[in-house]
Amino acid sequence: MKNNYVIGIDFGTDSARAILVDAADGREMASCTSFYKRWGKGLYCDSTTDRYRQHPLDYIESLEEVLKGVLSECPDKGAVRAISIDSTGSSPCLADGNLKPLSLYPEYADNPDAMFVLWKDHTSEKYAQKIISLCSSGEFPNYLGHTGNTYSAECFWCKVAQVLNSSEDIRSKAVTVIEECDYIPAILTGCSSPAGLKTSRGVSGEKWLWAEEWGGFPSEEFIEAVDPVLLPLLRNMPDPRHNCDEPAGHLCEEWATKLGLSTDVVIGVGNIDSYSGAVGGGVAYRKMVMNMGTSACYIAVVPTEVMAGRLIDGVFGQVDGMILRGHDGFEVGLSSFGDAFAWLKRLLSWPVEKLLPEDADPALRKKMTDRILPALTAEAEKLPLRPDAPLATDYFNGRRNPFLNSTITASLTRLKIHSSAPELFYAIVESTAFATKAILDHLSSKDVAIDELVAVGGVAQKSPFVMQLMADVVQREISVSATKNAGAMGAAIHGAVAAGLYKDVPSAQAAMCPPVISTFKPTTDKSRLGILLKRYERYLDLARFTEDQQNK
Repeated sequence: MKNNYVIGIDFGTDSARAILVDAADGREMASCTSFYKRWGKGLYCDSTTDRYRQHPLDYIESLEEVLKGVLSECPDKGAVRAISIDSTGSSPCLADGNLKPLSLYPEYADNPDAMFVLWKDHTSEKYAQKIISLCSSGEFPNYLGHTGNTYSAECFWCKVAQVLNSSEDIRSKAVTVIEECDYIPAILTGCSSPAGLKTSRGVSGEKWLWAEEWGGFPSEEFIEAVDPVLLPLLRNMPDPRHNCDEPAGHLCEEWATKLGLSTDVVIGVGNIDSYSGAVGGGVAYRKMVMNMGTSACYIAVVPTEVMAGRLIDGVFGQVDGMILRGHDGFEVGLSSFGDAFAWLKRLLSWPVEKLLPEDADPALRKKMTDRILPALTAEAEKLPLRPDAPLATDYFNGRRNPFLNSTITASLTRLKIHSSAPELFYAIVESTAFATKAILDHLSSKDVAIDELVAVGGVAQKSPFVMQLMADVVQREISVSATKNAGAMGAAIHGAVAAGLYKDVPSAQAAMCPPVISTFKPTTDKSRLGILLKRYERYLDLARFTEDQQNK
């Protein structure tokens, strides 16, 4: 039988990860990870103002590194049929008419506003509020129907308006704007014009406010009301109606030579990482995939005919064809998941980082900080469940769902003089489980059917404590997929379909998706469940109190 290999690449928040996959059975033949060098040094970011920017050179360098890494282990480069990618989103960047990011020009090389504005950058909140206000004014159509009747600073138009207004010079050079998930396929295909780009309907529908029912993008009158500086870029937007199982083009001569591949290699339409991870985790009707990373993105699908035009408020996105053809895709989740645990680790690492002598062994310093979360986990597992234990909300980066609020902040309460670090860790983990229950309860109240939960990501595979607590709180079984790279696997599945190796995504999933490796069953201990539910009600009360205080 002829070999057919595909490569999936996941451009995450901290790194790019590529896998070489046998398209016949999904067997992972090679993998390679490249950490973004500038991002790793903390360049161009300011967490105190929620500014998070990434330089395109980080993407270009990591792209080459991971592709060469997996191809070095490929038994037959001639059998590589497709390369597909996913990335964080919305992560746009101002570009010239040739799709060259402005930060690749020497005069803008260190200007954060000329770089990719990462998904979790919240510096444009005022534009999110303006869009929400305009859509509720009655003067314009409600362009927020597919984004849960709200809009986020994590989305496209807010970010673009913010950087366009950073300086007149940057604004004068910007001809178009390109998403990270479109930029990588553009590099690989040699695409050099907005007209040649193919953007997926999921990205455009959730992040760009594009929808067929109102004729595409919002009207020029609406965009001008948001900010007139957006109008020239609106007129230079790419074609946004494609699916991720389509070819964006073929590998260009430059990259084919660089990689030792044929120009017949198909390059798939780019995708958002959470959507791709859902496909790699086997998402299907009534089967939600829970992507657990720095944030948590939970993806569900419902046949479009079942939804019958019904739109759900309080979600982050609902777009037909966003995940699977013929289905409405739903994105919900937590703006901070692994990031919340990382916050506590950083807090407790302060003495190690600041008080050890400068000439202390770096390996010892790293060993000490690396042991913090495993040690906290081990101790948190031993804690007795108490109604009066410390309680937290999970809003370290705002609330994504249900009902978006990007400005709400996290809370810790019920602290006593004897409260310990493991108790704080438990409270933060518990808050992510409570947030997940709130989301599932909301979807259930809106008749979005979910019978099965499948978790993907490092936390799901490495922390039984987190997964068991979540199963206990939501009172559902949670299975964990064997894939270590769900996003990259989803990209590989899309690549296999784009290359014509399968007729559609469900067929490719049936052959290529990795199996479940473990299942966490919810507690049947009525006493434990009773305490958890009481604490959940207090969590909801704390969330309401925090929001009320913020609004005063």
